[in-house]
This record gives sequence, structure tokens and C-alpha cells, in this order.
Amino acid sequence: MPARKFLLPIAVPLTGLMVATGCSGSDGTEKSDPPTTKAGGSSGAPQTGGRLVKEGWFGSADGLRARVEIKGLERQGAKSVLRYAVTSMDSAAKSVPFGVTLLDPVGRKLYRPTGTPAGGGGAGAPAGGASTPTDGASTPAGGASTPAGGASTPAAPAAPAAAPAPVQFAPGATQELTADFPPIPSNVQKVTVITTGTAGEFTGVPVTGTGPAPAGDQPAPAPAGDQPAPDGPADANANPADLYDITEGEIKDVTSSGSDVKMNLRTDVLFDFDSAKLSGRAKQVLDQAAQEIREKADPGKRPLTINGHTDSKGADDYNLKLSRERAEAVQKELQNRLGTTFRYSAHGKGEAELIAKEGGSDDAKARSRNRRVEISYVVRQQTAGATGTSTAAADGRGGTVQPAAFRAQDGKTVASRFGRFAGAKRRLDVKPFYRDGAYLVAVFELVNEGPGTTPPDAAYPHKDYLGGAFTSFSVLLPGGTDVYRAVRIGAPAANSATYVDPGRAVFRTAVNEPVRGFVYIPAPPGNPSTVVFDGGPFGKTNNVPVS
Repeated sequence: MPARKFLLPIAVPLTGLMVATGCSGSDGTEKSDPPTTKAGGSSGAPQTGGRLVKEGWFGSADGLRARVEIKGLERQGAKSVLRYAVTSMDSAAKSVPFGVTLLDPVGRKLYRPTGTPAGGGGAGAPAGGASTPTDGASTPAGGASTPAGGASTPAAPAAPAAAPAPVQFAPGATQELTADFPPIPSNVQKVTVITTGTAGEFTGVPVTGTGPAPAGDQPAPAPAGDQPAPDGPADANANPADLYDITEGEIKDVTSSGSDVKMNLRTDVLFDFDSAKLSGRAKQVLDQAAQEIREKADPGKRPLTINGHTDSKGADDYNLKLSRERAEAVQKELQNRLGTTFRYSAHGKGEAELIAKEGGSDDAKARSRNRRVEISYVVRQQTAGATGTSTAAADGRGGTVQPAAFRAQDGKTVASRFGRFAGAKRRLDVKPFYRDGAYLVAVFELVNEGPGTTPPDAAYPHKDYLGGAFTSFSVLLPGGTDVYRAVRIGAPAANSATYVDPGRAVFRTAVNEPVRGFVYIPAPPGNPSTVVFDGGPFGKTNNVPVS
């Protein structure tokens, strides 16, 4: 009997992880005035005077209260160097890991710091993030960064650092820090700096200096492991990493990046029950799939891969045979539509690779998602534009939008929802959302209303997308059924995946202390002015404005 493999990105281990599975409040969204916000929240932002400055809590639960200023991001030959300052606002000395990554919201890439970190990092930190104090206060993380103003010989970009090294922060003192990243293409004008804290994302950070040619303009070969494979998705440790949109629909689920696409067509739509004969609806679905493949796929790369899958019901050998026959039926129809321009490879997987966990309260939906024919292909690369300030529409995503400008503070609370978790009550205060390039940034605050403190490793993952702090949160269009989920970073490695969020859900544990959170989500098509926000265990909020 072949082993069944549940294809979930399992969470990076967190000590005492608490999965939030509470009940929401009333069926209708409860409106509320913005609560008085303390240092962990989004109001009361510092006067920036045009500088890229935010305040918040960083590193771990009840970690460092600090002010962060992004000083500059410069291309320096074979690397890019981020300079930033962290000023402790704490009354005691603290040593915390301080992770930073760079997100290109137009090119759909995430850049991790290079080099080997000195020491371990905090739970939930984004992949990579070694930073080096420029006053020599701590050991450089594997030599990845250099003192400010110091000359050094540029080194070839290394593999991403595994975790940020702890940095010592004295009360009231400012640490001038730098972090090295792979070279950013010359057409990228602005990026977003992601920090592991309640300040979260610093959008609209200008990139200066000269760098490599844009992708598609025949740049110099990069070191092995630092770029996506030429004929398929990048590995989990690629730097920069592809960012993957995840969209669930009634007919298909799509996971896509700028390099590769995986389209899961529901067999409940394609086939009659217990049959490999195509249904009457299949023609339209396959017509649309073929059109998308014709427009986007690169026939010169690996073949179109067509894999059939079943749920876990039934005998293994029967499921394997049925899944193979269904994959072959879809391959035949695609060949009729696409001809010999493409090569094809069809296989049956049976129940060996489930993507949704069966047996829960949503068992029927989970089994429906598992019954699928999966079509995967490599995206045809196009020459990048001259400005790198906008992105074209992709499958299921919104159209051309520039990177967001820097936002020193969030808008006022739109609505509040409540959930109970092991007897404790928590509040979700939903803020206005906004667009950053290809993505919608969902912004919110979580407030513990007691009794008792919040467990430091509390999180809000979806059972099918473990590994992120807020993967149970998602977005829908008003009146729509497609679900837009958290953006995944890279291809999942064995038993792990990361998402574009702060790296953890809890930075403060006391009652009535707001904790700002955010999560990047694929922008829905049509550039909507409002969306429905599904807060997982907190319930849904309608009419959340998008700026």
C-alpha cells in the first residue's frame, strides 16, 4: 500500500505553538471607534519629516520597543546594501534578533539577506535576516555586512541566511545597521522593506546606485542557487525567491509566480462521479485552460505536466488507475487544442498527494479540493520594462499598479470582530487596506481583552497553509466566491513554508495592548475599492476600503 503524502507546508517549529481556533462574534460586522492605541499599534506614529520612520515592537513576544528608520538602499556591484537605524525605546537592555527582507511588489520577488548569521534567531522570523551593527557592537553575520563608511571587496551573493542574529540594544541608544542582499535589477526603482515587528512593512523605499540588467535583458549569470531554475520553479532556498499567489475557486485553484504556474482543475467539474469520461462542462473549462497556457506558458521549457489526483476514499489501486485515466483524458483534450507546440507528460497520483486536510468540519470541501487534475507549466519570460514601476495583470489578479508610497501610519479602524480562544477574548480591529504593486496589503490590530496574557506563540494559520502567522485570513470580492490567500515565499521545502507577514502574530502579551499585523494577499482583478475580509476565527468584515 503506497504511503499517502499530505502536501502541506508544515509550520517551522515554534515552542508551544497555539493554533487559534476560536468562535467569532455576532454574524454582522460590529462597528467600533478606534481604540486608544499604545506603542504596539498603528496610531501615534512619529513625526517623520519625510523620513522613512516607524515605531513598534520587534523580535519576539514582549521584545524590543524601538524606532526604526530606513536610511537607504544602494546597489553596490554584485550586491545591494540596506542601511537602517534602530533606536531602543525600552528602559532595559535587550538582545533580540532583528530580521529584514526586501520585497519587490512589481517583480514579485523577495530578497533575503546573504551570508551566515552569527547565532540563532527568534521564532517566526522571516527566512533570513542577518544584520550587522555598523558601530562594531556585535559580530558581523558571517561577513555579510560591513561597517558604515568602510570599504570592502564585493563578494558574490551567498545563500540566504537561515535566521537573524541577536543584536544588543541599550536603552535610548541607536544602532546603525546594514544588511547585504543579492543585486537588485536596475529597472527596480522602489521596494518594500519587511521587518519582524509591529512596524511591519516600509513601502516605497527607493533603490539607488547601478546594478544588473533587468531580467530578460541577458544579465550576467548568477551564482548557483541564487536564481530560479531555467526550466521550472526555484528551489526553496533561492535568493531572490519567487512570490506565489494562491487563489481558490469553485472550478480551479491556482498557485502562480512569475516563473511557474500550477492550475488545479476540480474533477467534480471535469468528470462524472467515478468516471474518466469528460462531462458537459469540461469543454468550456478546458478551452479556458488551453487559452491561458497558450498565452503564458513557455513551450521551450519542460513539458506541460498533467497529474491526476483523488481524495482518500476508496482502494489505493483503484484511485491510482482512475487518476491516471483522468490525467490522460485531459492531456488528450489539451493536445487537441494546443497541438504539437507543447510537449506533454501525464501521470496518475491517486490519493498520495493530498493538498487539503480531510476529516474536519469542512470534509466535503477538502475532498473536493483533493479531487483534481493538476496542470503545471513554466511561464514565458518577457523583457522587463524600463521603469519597473508597474505590473501587468496575472491570472486572477489585479492589473497595473505602482508600488505603494511610504505610509507612516495606518487609517482609522473600519470595524471590529471578536473571537474566543480557550476562554480568552480577543478583538480584531480591521484597518483600511491598500495596494502595493501586485498585492493587496491587509492591515489590522489584534487586542487581547483577557482574561490572562496572550500565549507568546499564538498564531492564526489555516489548516491547509501552515507556516504563516495569518494564513487563515483571506480576501474575497463583494459577491464573489474566489478566495485570495496569503502570498507564499518561494517553493515549500520539506515540511516548511513561509508567507509575507511579520513572521509571528504576538509581539505583546498583556491585556489591552494592541498588536499590529499585516499580510500580503494577491490583488483581486478589477482594482476594487472595497473587499470582503475573512478574518478566519474572527469572521468576515464587509466593505473594507482599499486605497
